[in-house]
Amino acid sequence: MIKALILDFGNVISKTNTGDCADEMEKLSGVPADIFRSVYEKYRFDFDRGVINGAEMYRLLLEDAGYTKAAVDRPLLEKIARLDLESWKDIHTDVSDWALGIQKAGYKLGILSNMPYEFLDLYEKNIPPFVHADYACFSCRVKLIKPEPAIYEDCLRGLGVKAGEAVFFDDIRHNIDAALKLGINAFVWTGLEQGKKDWDRCIKENA
Repeated sequence: MIKALILDFGNVISKTNTGDCADEMEKLSGVPADIFRSVYEKYRFDFDRGVINGAEMYRLLLEDAGYTKAAVDRPLLEKIARLDLESWKDIHTDVSDWALGIQKAGYKLGILSNMPYEFLDLYEKNIPPFVHADYACFSCRVKLIKPEPAIYEDCLRGLGVKAGEAVFFDDIRHNIDAALKLGINAFVWTGLEQGKKDWDRCIKENA
């Protein structure tokens, strides 16, 4: 029997798409947008794990790319980091409302997200699924990141459910594959309508 809905944040609850603010960063710094987009391949996991802050992440990125002048401009780095954080704050209210409705129907609501401290400091209290979740598992707080198995296990423990009792949605395929290996019912998120269908089907199949 299904007992819990678990949602990723970025590109599921959040409206942003990875690298959305890179063009704005280029205008601010003169550094090509593609350099900023490459941060997801290099330093993002350390940021999400809580090992480095946003300004440090972009300092390392720009230094590696050879933009040494920009890499030592602390005010610039802080502006770039703030742009990054702000790009994630707007949410899909329909997804939020759906998730909270599932919770009101008697299911537990979990959040499982690779998330830096700085975003939570600014916006956690403004995002209803974060506030009302039965358990919110954020990478920076547990020092683990998806797709590491231990972060999924932490989320399940926090919710007090077994793997087969949870349904997890994430927009990244390898995060879903990792969940499936643990026995979690997991689906790639492509939008709310498909998410509703996947959830309803899973409920019926596990009745």
